[in-house]
Amino acid sequence: MSLSKTLRTTLSIACLAIGMTAVQAKAEEREFALVFKVLNNAFSPPIQAGCEAAAKKLGDVKCTYLGPTEYDEAKQVQLAQDMVTRGVAGLGISAGNPKAMARIMKMAKEKGIPVVTYDTDVLPEDAGLRSTYIGTDNYEFGVALAQKVLAHKKSGTVCIQSGAPASENLKARVQGIRDTLAGVTKDKGVESLTGQNGWTEPSGCPVYNNDDITLAAQQVRDVMTNNPGLSAFVAVGGWAQYAPEAYKQAMTPLKARLDSKDLVVVFGDNFGPQLPLLAAGLSHYNIGQRPYDMGYETIMALDKLSKGGTVEPFIKTGTEVCTPQDALTTCGKVAN
Repeated sequence: MSLSKTLRTTLSIACLAIGMTAVQAKAEEREFALVFKVLNNAFSPPIQAGCEAAAKKLGDVKCTYLGPTEYDEAKQVQLAQDMVTRGVAGLGISAGNPKAMARIMKMAKEKGIPVVTYDTDVLPEDAGLRSTYIGTDNYEFGVALAQKVLAHKKSGTVCIQSGAPASENLKARVQGIRDTLAGVTKDKGVESLTGQNGWTEPSGCPVYNNDDITLAAQQVRDVMTNNPGLSAFVAVGGWAQYAPEAYKQAMTPLKARLDSKDLVVVFGDNFGPQLPLLAAGLSHYNIGQRPYDMGYETIMALDKLSKGGTVEPFIKTGTEVCTPQDALTTCGKVAN
């Protein structure tokens, strides 16, 4: 055999070996899917970034991040079912409709796919379908929002803004607000504020925006117009402030009331569009979560579970309180 032919044969074998190795490596890659409630939301990109960062660190994991572009509970359920059918190695769920999603989680469990929830948990009776919940203690988040109101107001009228009525995480926040203002413990929770501890909710409140940013901003305007003597407005998420111009138009006419704390405004979340509004005094506090950490810890938990390991039943990712004084300096660096 000639030298050139020998070299060609050797190179062909080497290339074939490299190709086989690449195919094998690809075949061994584990796919973890994170199904979020709605992608058109400031909360979504940091979760995806954390998911991808964790996957990169592990090396043999692919982060598949998906969800409906606009809020659509049925679409999210279908996307999760598609991932189960595909046979992903692990599934992370933030359920818009926890009861409907429980059916898909049961399918995943029957196929031996590890399942965790993040951001939004399932109903207590379905907790056995997932190995852990990763995110904020949502009741305590509501407590923290209400405590900031109580720092300036001891009684009055309060309107609460939430997203989807079925979201368990948001329901827990609303409950935390109500119980704290009412001055009762969690085990004696109130259904609405009708004078307990001096607090009432006006007609038409709470308001639900179903993660529609435009609607959320309009709701703020409507609430302020319909309740000129409102004592406090508490949003359990940042929706209205994600439309900063519309929010400014609603709140700037009330600047004197805001400056004197005659009206106290507290928002959940601390993303980029919200912080200039906080700095300008158009809200008094923004309490942020850590969505990047939720995405990151979800992948890490699925990695452990897919290898036969165990995780804690609740992995807290923490919160951060922001004020007008730190809004444009240190605030929100973790969440952003």
